[in-house]
Amino acid sequence: MDVAALKLDLIQWLAQIQDESLLKKIQFIRDSKEENLELSEEQLLELDQRLEKYERGEMNFSSWEKVKERVKNRAKNEI
Repeated sequence: MDVAALKLDLIQWLAQIQDESLLKKIQFIRDSKEENLELSEEQLLELDQRLEKYERGEMNFSSWEKVKERVKNRAKNEI
């Protein structure tokens, strides 16, 4: 798909969206691209702490399958 066709496809899709929250998210992405957003000091500190934890081997990771299973189980328990 060339760029012009991709743009047309996105325009048509966007014109059909009725979900205001989704439209606001799309608008936020657009606005974020136009601005040069920088991370706050708090965000930078959090990233540094997580990187240090990762480098010390203290991070726990899960496969996508395990994550989906946990989310499904949590949803079942909340119903």
